[in-house]
Amino acid sequence: MATKPGEKVQFEDLGVEVIVTKGGDGDVTATAGGEGLKVGKRYEDEATGIQVLVTKPGAATLLCNGTEMALQEPKKTKSAD
Repeated sequence: MATKPGEKVQFEDLGVEVIVTKGGDGDVTATAGGEGLKVGKRYEDEATGIQVLVTKPGAATLLCNGTEMALQEPKKTKSAD
């Protein structure tokens, strides 16, 4: 199943919601537990290129095609020294 940018993905049983920021060919799911998701954090799946933004937090782990999605690190900007 293709995931499209702008698509809201809700996991009502976990109280979690994400918005797809970069689509791809894959299925985003969530399981209970893990470190938990925080509002504003971005996650990505390297294999499919899918990226999501957390809009409703909760104690869950995001998966794409059954593989755990990685937390995106903030991009470093050059200092203006």
